[in-house]
Amino acid sequence: MNYSCAIDFLTTHYYNDIEYDFYKRGIDMNENENRKLAVDFCNVLMEIRSAFHNHQLPFSNIRINSHAFHTLCVLNCFSQQHLTMSALAEKLEVTNQHLSRIINDLENKNYVERVHDKQNRRRVYIKITPQGNQFLEEAGENMIQNVLHTINKITENDKVRLTEAITILNDIFTKNNQ
Repeated sequence: MNYSCAIDFLTTHYYNDIEYDFYKRGIDMNENENRKLAVDFCNVLMEIRSAFHNHQLPFSNIRINSHAFHTLCVLNCFSQQHLTMSALAEKLEVTNQHLSRIINDLENKNYVERVHDKQNRRRVYIKITPQGNQFLEEAGENMIQNVLHTINKITENDKVRLTEAITILNDIFTKNNQ
């Protein structure tokens, strides 16, 4: 998939006459610089996604969308806890109705199961199944292989620069997510 049209849109939409637009609206240039940084960051993310998306390796006949994948990841992380639909929806920041559709789809693929509370039959917990865990392991390995495919093509100097960039990004986002 080529993301160049999205990158062109962002660049054109947000950079054309941006200084005049910010001046006209009375916005501080620091906000302008922050907005430019945000656009540049989005462009880099799309370039990264494009680089890896163009070299995807098949790993499973079963495909799931990003919401379902994220749901499996959260269930895996909280596998020692009993998560109700409401608690899971809160962690995923989705509505109960949306989560219900996701869970139905994952349940049909045998990746999750609904477990009724023995004391209160109306309370239902969502649990990842061994098949769901296996899918996550395969997906994780597939992601690593896709990244390796791209990393193996870059120079040693670029690998050093990439390591430094990842360290910096990790530091910035870890510090600001606390």
